[in-house]
Amino acid sequence: MKFFILALIYLSGLAAPVNQFKVPPMMQRLISELDISLAASGWLMSAFALSGFICALPSGALLQKTGVKTLGTAALGCMLAGSLLGCTAGSLLLLIISRVVEGAGMCLFSVVAPSALSAWFPPSERGIPMGVWSTWVPAGNVVIFAAVPFIAGTGWENAWIFSSVYTAVMLCLFILFFKMPPHESRLNEKKKTFSAGGFNLKAAGFLGFIFMAFNILTIAVKSYMPAFLESIHGFSLSGASCIMTIMMISSMVTAPVAGVISDRIRSRRKLVLGAWVLAGLAVLIMFNAPPVLLIVSLALLGIAGGMMPVGIFTAATELGRKAEESGAYMSVVVFGQYAGMFFGPVFFSAAAGFAGWAAASFALAALTAAIFIVSLRLKI
Repeated sequence: MKFFILALIYLSGLAAPVNQFKVPPMMQRLISELDISLAASGWLMSAFALSGFICALPSGALLQKTGVKTLGTAALGCMLAGSLLGCTAGSLLLLIISRVVEGAGMCLFSVVAPSALSAWFPPSERGIPMGVWSTWVPAGNVVIFAAVPFIAGTGWENAWIFSSVYTAVMLCLFILFFKMPPHESRLNEKKKTFSAGGFNLKAAGFLGFIFMAFNILTIAVKSYMPAFLESIHGFSLSGASCIMTIMMISSMVTAPVAGVISDRIRSRRKLVLGAWVLAGLAVLIMFNAPPVLLIVSLALLGIAGGMMPVGIFTAATELGRKAEESGAYMSVVVFGQYAGMFFGPVFFSAAAGFAGWAAASFALAALTAAIFIVSLRLKI
């Protein structure tokens, strides 16, 4: 039963990155049809993160009060409502509003999923399901990047229709089939208060800060690499989307393996440090190299993207003594994740628009080096 729940959580979770990353392959078309600048286009991705940035910390308390199934249902409902609103958006403002609603849904599900998995899997077995779960974002990327060239022929709105249909299907399946294990049924019971007793804010904040920096880097690349490939290297929409799947597939292959390794070596820190080394090499190459080396750099960043979430998510769930406490720790990590999602596209689009693609990539490399040094202090 626990592996069925893992599959249900995973497939439901894919709705979030499918909704989030329908913008990058459509970026050039959105810029043209909505008549917006490269710098302003960053808000189409950052707006998605805005609501998550705001509601990430309260989400742990919401989980405690409402239970996993209720909050998971609400999360998928938010994603569906935002996607449906985006289908009818005729202006940049309305599209940004729809992205905020979608982002709230992803934020909530980001807390729900690890908490549910920590209830179904004991600590000694947790690295593998967390490794599988850590592929949810790249897997959703692959789905939408692979689908867009086939569905977007008549307009960018088709990507929003696709995400709406997928989200609606998973919302129905989640409502019908998800349940908590009997020994964790208390997570389904409403609680009037949220207890912060014993909460290690310093440790949680450190994990959240590191994950924020990693998301600044990866979301910036995912948001603007397709536009870079089209405008600088002359790739078509389908060609740019195909190239981007290399990064996603690398993450999907790496994350489960990283989970197994993490369980065996009993270290989350080594995964985090290794991810920073690979990410630093990747961003130095990708905006300053011919397409062949660019492909290598995307693969390196994808491998880093498979390692980092496994280390961070597993460490966060292990900070709590009980399954319900993991939601509080995950809420801090998710806060960092959404802060990175918010600042990444705005920072990179401003840097690229002002100083060029190469200078923007060097700024990412400097960030990577600085956070690698900070990460040496991790004790996980």
